[in-house]
Amino acid sequence: MGSNLHKSTIPKIVAILNLLKVNGEMHIRGLAKKIGAKSPFTVTHILENYLDFFVDIKEVEVYGFKAKLVRLKPGKENTTIEDVLRYYWTKKRIKGNV
Repeated sequence: MGSNLHKSTIPKIVAILNLLKVNGEMHIRGLAKKIGAKSPFTVTHILENYLDFFVDIKEVEVYGFKAKLVRLKPGKENTTIEDVLRYYWTKKRIKGNV
């Protein structure tokens, strides 16, 4: 699961949700640049720990270049930060990390 929710993570989650709502599908490096993250690892961490229930991630390879494309799952296009936080805290309780 990783560490606890840091206060600087919430604006990044909101930014990722908004970008995916507007653009549909984006690659992780593009998301990192748009939200001002220092590394694509930051976006990957957020996707895996907070948004895994709300997004689909597919790996594509073109001319030997690998990229991970991210999109909101069908039916999850109206996801809010409240939905994400509710899911996150429920997931933590189930795992016994609270």
